[in-house]
Amino acid sequence: MNEISLVPSSLPAQRHLFDIPTDIAYFNCAYNSPQLNRTRDHLQAAAAAKSRPWERTAQDFFDDGDSIRRLAAAAFGGDADGYAIVPAASYGLSAAARAVQPTLARNHRILVLDEEFPSNYYPWIRIAREAGAIVDVVPKPGTGDWTAAILARLDRDVRVVAVPNCHWTNGAHVDLVAVGCGCREIDAALVVDATQSLGAMPLVLDDVWSTPDFSDGLVKHIHDSSRTAPASGN
Repeated sequence: MNEISLVPSSLPAQRHLFDIPTDIAYFNCAYNSPQLNRTRDHLQAAAAAKSRPWERTAQDFFDDGDSIRRLAAAAFGGDADGYAIVPAASYGLSAAARAVQPTLARNHRILVLDEEFPSNYYPWIRIAREAGAIVDVVPKPGTGDWTAAILARLDRDVRVVAVPNCHWTNGAHVDLVAVGCGCREIDAALVVDATQSLGAMPLVLDDVWSTPDFSDGLVKHIHDSSRTAPASGN
C-alpha cells in the first residue's frame, strides 16, 4: 500500500466565514456542507426581492444568470455562452442524454460506473431503451484504478462515456484528461458529473476535452444551482 504524506496546510482557520459555533467541529461535508455566510446573505437578499416584485425589471431575470455564466467560464474554462443554469444535477444530465440521443443507434454502448450516482445512471437507462443502445456498467476495479478500467473498455461501439471526476461513494479519482483523450480517439461524447468534486478538486474543462461535450456540476456547461457547481452543455 502506498504511503500517504500528510503535508500541513498553510490555509488559516476559516470558521469566521461560516455560521459554525466554536464548540462544533463539522466534518460531514460530503453529505451536506454548510453554507458560507456570504452565500446565505445572497440567498436571503434574492428571496427578499420577491417580496417587492414591482421593483424588479425584465432585465433582472437575465443579469444574475449572465454573471454566473461569466464567473463559471473564468473559473472552469470554456465560454460564458456555453453555460446554462439548471436547478439540479438530474436536470442537467437528462438534458445531456437527450442532446446525444440522436447520435445513438442499436447496440451502441454508453459507459457508466458501477454504483454511480442515480442522476448519472437513470437518464442513460431511459435513452438506451429508446435508442436500442446498451448501458455498459464498468465494474469496480480491484486495483481501485477507475481510469484504467474505463480506458480498457473503450472501443468504436462506445458512443457516450458518462463519468464523475471522483466516485461519489468513496472519492476514488477519475483522470478526466486521460478519459477525454480516449474519447477523442473514438469520437465518443464525454459527459462529466462534477457535482461531487467541483470546488474541492481542480477542473479545467479546456484540459479535459478542449471542453467536454457535457459537464454537469453539472454539458459544454450546465450550472447546477442547487450545488453551486457548473455543468456544461451546448
